[in-house]
Amino acid sequence: MSSSEQAAGFSTEALSLELAVEKMVERIIDQESRRKKIGKALSGLKGACLDTDGGIVERTLVKEVKIDPLQDLRVCGVDGGLLDQQLHGFDLILVRALAVILHYCEGVLAGAEYLPSDFPQPRPIDVAESLDAWEFQILAGMERQLAEIEIAANVADNGGVGSILLDGSIVPQYVERFPRSPKLFERYQNLIQAYTRLYQACVQSGIILAGAVKDSRGARFVEILKQRILSKFDLGLEKDDFSILEKTRDTVLLNHLLKVGERTSAFTYAEKPASYVLSDLGPWATKIYGFYIRTVPFDRPLRVEFLEGGEGIAETADRVASLVYALSSFHDGFGLPSVIVEADARARLTEEDLELFRDSISARLEPDFALEMRRARKPF
Repeated sequence: MSSSEQAAGFSTEALSLELAVEKMVERIIDQESRRKKIGKALSGLKGACLDTDGGIVERTLVKEVKIDPLQDLRVCGVDGGLLDQQLHGFDLILVRALAVILHYCEGVLAGAEYLPSDFPQPRPIDVAESLDAWEFQILAGMERQLAEIEIAANVADNGGVGSILLDGSIVPQYVERFPRSPKLFERYQNLIQAYTRLYQACVQSGIILAGAVKDSRGARFVEILKQRILSKFDLGLEKDDFSILEKTRDTVLLNHLLKVGERTSAFTYAEKPASYVLSDLGPWATKIYGFYIRTVPFDRPLRVEFLEGGEGIAETADRVASLVYALSSFHDGFGLPSVIVEADARARLTEEDLELFRDSISARLEPDFALEMRRARKPF
């Protein structure tokens, strides 16, 4: 092929790529415009009195949040780190979880504690059972969640904190029943037991349990809006406007509705608990709720989940929102609670952590025993 033909080929490919990018940009702009239109229409319902059915548990769509003064307050944040690798002969998982307890006095950080330590050593998990790639990833995720929930339960057992904030949901994620693998099913049962133990410990100690989902992709609130609100109120929208909701996640739409210091009504976690892992949490399934809150001007709304411990859903939602708002207002472009930011920074694992542990194993084996898969040790 001549150089002129090659240049023409490259030019055609570049043009095709540019056209594809332009189409994506046009679609994004169009969809955002329609979401913004719906958000503006919904703003007119902020003062409306709603029916508490179909998932909505408060009579107002949007509520203003009072910021917690952080007066003599001890709040705990829990997070974990995970690294995993499939090797020749066995699979390796590294997990690390820790709890950060921050003490605020008169709105100022007065002290910090770390459990079990400020930078705990990662815990290795040797997976001797033969698992396929999908099962291995499920197991790795369960091990990380189990490590986080166990340390959160220990904090709740010891008391001395007013609230525990998890980095993520307060419900087990990315799990289901595993009849094919006894090890997976056993860990799943242990995970469910750990969550129920945490719920029980928090209720007995009067500790607020909540979770901040930093990058939520949920669509539960949009479904509630479609079924229970948009169908009952005349918002002056056309039928075509509603079609965009089929392609819309909660935070994307609520970014056009919520102002700083506002939250949505609390809502039930799921419409039918029997269809979710919640069914295995027994009576706790009906005590789990969520809401969205905007804590800073240049970040999208944050999904917050909480366990209703007996004082009432609206009252608990107000307390949780007030605390999350106060802890998440330190940076205009990042609206996540500071105690979770600190926990995340100390729990995070790096590839070097995994390499050091793998090399330590390799050094004790015969020279011809290669741990790495072929795709990781190509000679060219």
